[in-house]
Amino acid sequence: MKVYNSSFKLIFGQHNELFENKHVPTNRNEKLNKLLAEWTPGTVYTSSWLKEKGYGADLLNGYKKSGWVRSFGKGAYVRLDDEPAWEGGLYAIQKQLKKPVHIGGKTALQLQGYAHYITHRFTKCHLYATEKVKLPKWFISHDWDVEIKLHLSTFLETKDLAIKEIHENKIPISIAAPERAILEVLYHVDSEPSFNHAWQIMEGLTTLRPDIMQKLLDGCSSVKVNRLCLYMAEKNQLQWFNQLHKETINLGSGKRSIVKGGTFNENYQITVPNEIEDDSWM
Repeated sequence: MKVYNSSFKLIFGQHNELFENKHVPTNRNEKLNKLLAEWTPGTVYTSSWLKEKGYGADLLNGYKKSGWVRSFGKGAYVRLDDEPAWEGGLYAIQKQLKKPVHIGGKTALQLQGYAHYITHRFTKCHLYATEKVKLPKWFISHDWDVEIKLHLSTFLETKDLAIKEIHENKIPISIAAPERAILEVLYHVDSEPSFNHAWQIMEGLTTLRPDIMQKLLDGCSSVKVNRLCLYMAEKNQLQWFNQLHKETINLGSGKRSIVKGGTFNENYQITVPNEIEDDSWM
């Protein structure tokens, strides 16, 4: 009887082990099918994010050998038959690596249709980070179809305000809303060409949300940005300007020379292009 029990346990144990091993390939296939089905075309997937989802190094190496995925630099993967777009690389940085980086400034306005005089096909993508960040090497070293320019944007205290999500080429990415984006544009104004560029954009921003603009300007540490914003909005007679509480916005003290050889505006204490300050042409 003891021999029978031992034999039964041995046979049952072997059968159970074979049963479990038989189902390992099926489970792996299911995981692979799920991964490929949910993989957004044009996007990069990071190894750290994949690991959190249950796709460890062994699985990924197996997928590479089988010709389903390929490495895209250290710590990143793409589907074998896919060529990622810059939006897909940014998607990985924002959604998987959780870096505080967003599309901003002129690029954000272009993507949202607020810069009609500029072709939608742009050659430079402006990214803004609300704190110091290090972009992964696979992103900065890849030859995208646009030049990536990263700016440190700490002059706005409200880090998450007026940042929204859009789908570009069906890829979800975080982008500055127009209220935030125009302030990022104004931050770079330092000459007549850049002033005129910002002026042309501001002319079309007739529907900005005054409550959002108020919060952004109240939390803006750049006196130049605040003065330029109020000056341009008032000069263009934009309706949302009249709803702002100007007394709470920091306009600092002293003069600011924005444009060399321009005309000095007494109200905002800034030097602006002569033709802008001269009302006779309007």
